[in-house]
Amino acid sequence: MKYDKVVFFDIDHTVFDPNRHTVPEDTVKAFKALHARGDTLIAVATGRALYMLDVIAPVLPYVDVSITINGQIIAYRDKVLFDQPMTTAMIVEIRKALIRHALVYGYIGAHGQGISRLDDAAKAQFALADMPLPEVDALYFRKHRVYQMWAFASKAQFAELAKDLPDYQLVPWLSDGFDVVLTGRSKKDGITFILDYFDIPLENSYAFGDGMNDIEMLAYVPNSVAMGNSKPPVKAVALHVTKAYDAGGISSGLRHFGLIE
Repeated sequence: MKYDKVVFFDIDHTVFDPNRHTVPEDTVKAFKALHARGDTLIAVATGRALYMLDVIAPVLPYVDVSITINGQIIAYRDKVLFDQPMTTAMIVEIRKALIRHALVYGYIGAHGQGISRLDDAAKAQFALADMPLPEVDALYFRKHRVYQMWAFASKAQFAELAKDLPDYQLVPWLSDGFDVVLTGRSKKDGITFILDYFDIPLENSYAFGDGMNDIEMLAYVPNSVAMGNSKPPVKAVALHVTKAYDAGGISSGLRHFGLIE
């Protein structure tokens, strides 16, 4: 099928409501209306893995493309288009730095996660994100392909680790943690891949996001939308600021660009 346009959506605090653990009904209606156009590719661009997308089950029937793990695995419906795990050398280097700072850290695989140790604070974080608890295995990478690493850390620890790992992108979460992403692989790179694959001009692309890991995506996509619940640095790079995710932000943003009525 030939698509004329594409809309990329972050998931957490954009499509997914973490407080009610669901997708707002207004957002579901907006996705359905966007899908009904027939000329627009609907994509999610997220730090989550494919197996974590069940939290947006109400809108999944309308999603065509999944850019997951910040661009490490990209799928069009049931077909994987791109798959780039970390090398063992990369993982060992990152792990040594995290251990030096005595952090709780983890791995994201294609079908599951591993964590160095599972304490109450870690359990609370996974409950907040509505994610299944990871397997406790500090050497998870020896048995599974790993696409991204992450850790819980204070702002001071984050700053020190950024110095220790200059060859990687450290993307902070809204809470006390961060992702360690391969340099040259991000949501933006996943978007570039999709635009090339489907031959869609950049000017016909749209993106919705709220987090620090959405800044590069929103700065790159010309028709970008920051959710009303975004922090100031995210709003600063977006072309348009819509309402919050739980106040009709998706539908309002899509109407702003004339994508739905």
